[in-house]
Formats: sequence, C-alpha cells, structure tokens
Amino acid sequence: MIHPDSATTRRSLLAAGSVAAFSSLLSSVHADAEDEKKENVADTTALETENKELIAGLCEEIAHLDAEKIAPFIGDDIVFQLIDNQPPIKGRKAFLAGGKQFFAPFERAEFIIRRSYAIGNLVINLRDDHFYPKGGGDRTTFSVTGFFVIKEHKIVEWRDYAVPS
Repeated sequence: MIHPDSATTRRSLLAAGSVAAFSSLLSSVHADAEDEKKENVADTTALETENKELIAGLCEEIAHLDAEKIAPFIGDDIVFQLIDNQPPIKGRKAFLAGGKQFFAPFERAEFIIRRSYAIGNLVINLRDDHFYPKGGGDRTTFSVTGFFVIKEHKIVEWRDYAVPS
C-alpha cells in the first residue's frame, strides 16, 4: 500500500518535472525562433530590402493625397484592389484617376506600417491607414494587410485586405 504522503510527493515531483521539461522546451523554441529571425534578416537580399523601401516610400507619399506624387511608384499595368470584394482597377491612368476621386474628401492621410515582409518581388505589410477629412472631424481608420508585387522598381499589383477587428 502506498502511503498518502508518498502519492502526494510523487504527484508533486511529476508536476515539478513536467514544468521543468515544458520550461526547457519553451526556452529551446524561443532560442530557435531568435536564431531563425537572425537568419531571416541575414538572408534578406538587396532586392527585398529595396522593395520594402519602395513600399515604405509609397506609404510616406500617401500623406500628400496627391496622385501625381504616387505616380512614380506605379507600373503602367498596375492591378489595384482597394478591398477584397471590389473589382480591381487596371492600368496606371485608371489608378491615378481613382486615387484623385478617393482622396478628394480628405486633407491628409497617414499610412502607419506596423510590420513589413519582403520575399523576392513580393512585399506584404500590416498597416493602419488614417484619413483626415477636410474641415476637421473624426479621422477614418482602416487596418489592412497590403499585398504588393514589384517589377522593375514599380508596383504592378496592389491589393489591400481588411484586418478583422
């Protein structure tokens, strides 16, 4: 017969051992994730860095709400989709005209990039897009994931997807 105190001690020992093993596993996973982060940064190519900088530049220029300031970032055959259930806008002229119309009620905007990743010609970012209306009033904010394809230093595809709140 097992003495009740022995069973309690065994349970305590097993629990402590389980906690120690789990802590060791978490430390190992965390160390692996940190190593992977370092490797990913080191593996970033010059093209990927350039592409992330291109998108960051576009997001800075958005503040002016001037389609002509955005034009240098845009390819002639761009496909743009503002929201995932909207038909895409195709071509530079249509994109710039749509931008002028969309920007008309606002005095300025801020695209705040929270995270950004580049893999070859693809850049994906998580942003908060803030639009400030002319004449004051409350800003309109959209949290989006932006998907950009870049070719020859121009955006040829841009799709924004709403981030569920």
